[in-house]
Amino acid sequence: MCATQRRAMKKELSGSNSFWNRLAHRASAVGVGLLLTFAAGRSALAQSDRIVVSGTVKSAEGGPLSGVTVTVAGTDLRAVTGVNGRYVVNNAPANGTLSFAIVGRTPIQAPISGRTTIDVTMDRVAYLEEVVTTSYTEQRRGDITGAVASVPVEEINKQSGASVLQKLAASTPGVTVENSGSPGSRSTVRIRGISSFQNNDPLYIVDGTPVEETYINWLNPEDITSIQVLKDASASSIYGARASNGVILIETTRKGLVSPPRTTFRVRTGWAQPTRGYDDFLIQNSLDYFKVVRASFQNAGQATPINIYGDSLNPTVPAYIYPNNCGTSGVCSSPNLSSYSYPNNLIMPGSAGTNWWKAVFGTGRVTDANLQVAGGGPDNTYGISFSLFDQQGTARYNEFKRGTVRANTEFRRNKLSFGENLAIGIERAFGGQGDDSFGEGGILGKNILMQPVVPV
Repeated sequence: MCATQRRAMKKELSGSNSFWNRLAHRASAVGVGLLLTFAAGRSALAQSDRIVVSGTVKSAEGGPLSGVTVTVAGTDLRAVTGVNGRYVVNNAPANGTLSFAIVGRTPIQAPISGRTTIDVTMDRVAYLEEVVTTSYTEQRRGDITGAVASVPVEEINKQSGASVLQKLAASTPGVTVENSGSPGSRSTVRIRGISSFQNNDPLYIVDGTPVEETYINWLNPEDITSIQVLKDASASSIYGARASNGVILIETTRKGLVSPPRTTFRVRTGWAQPTRGYDDFLIQNSLDYFKVVRASFQNAGQATPINIYGDSLNPTVPAYIYPNNCGTSGVCSSPNLSSYSYPNNLIMPGSAGTNWWKAVFGTGRVTDANLQVAGGGPDNTYGISFSLFDQQGTARYNEFKRGTVRANTEFRRNKLSFGENLAIGIERAFGGQGDDSFGEGGILGKNILMQPVVPV
């Protein structure tokens, strides 16, 4: 190689080194740019780590589910679905997990994974283990060896009645309930029949407090959350000798909900009337009734009285049946109407035939209205209920009215919770009959014995 060639190659190599230096410098600049871009991306990701997640919760049947609690696992964030099943969780972590829970449905967990809309469908729980309240504690039904019956409150509240005891007979095995039929009358409850010659009434426990009276019509059935019936004598080990006839446990503490304000208004109304009356077999014509009276006297060998119908062979309905014997012919036809005075001097016109069954018994209206407001948040809940019950009896001038107000609030601060359960009720009952007014002395006996010649 000559000297000229060596100088040209050296110059080329020198230029090549500057090229590689420039390429390395550019690569370094690109690397810095990539590093800055990556760092900026991480900064933006940190700022968008909290997002707003919303969605709809539906049942497996296709309808929206309200009251579902939506929580973010590992945080205090929570929300409750509304009537349309919608929920909104603010400031949720983009990489968090949502948990959906409600009684009667299988819980669901769904990862957020940066999504802002998450819709879920919840299936029904195949089996819920029943829990029974027995005095001081709650027990699983499988752990109870005594005879305990749980009353289906939701089912019995489909009926309208002044007392919840009237609804126990058809829903609780081994329990019989009797009452006179008058609105607001006392109910006689027998658990597994009559066990002694003394008092056979069971012991009533309302919200943990023994009730001396067996008359509990002051309770609004809509406020009752659970009813347990302890049937055997083993309840005496908890409540003493008073529980030998059984125990009826009634819980009325209907608490508030962790949800937006929810208002429920229910009204039931209807009419009650006897399907068959005594007028099916009672004699309603006055002269036909006198024929039976005359036959009874003749069969007894006695003279037929003529103080009302006059001639026993040709009887007639008199103008007045009281006062008796106010005329010379043995019947009263022209009393002094101005002398009427109650109850010392009565004047009563005669009737050709009075249907006393229809005069006394007829259609009675029943109205049951309930308004409930409940809601609250994680730190406090409230529940308020108002009720008005008005029942007219099938007998005239027989009615029972009751109005109640119940308020229940609860406040929670860390491990401390406080609140109140306040109930106020007023009732009024008139007419009807007492528990022992059966037979001839009661309203039914008087109805049978009343003669058709007597007017209303």
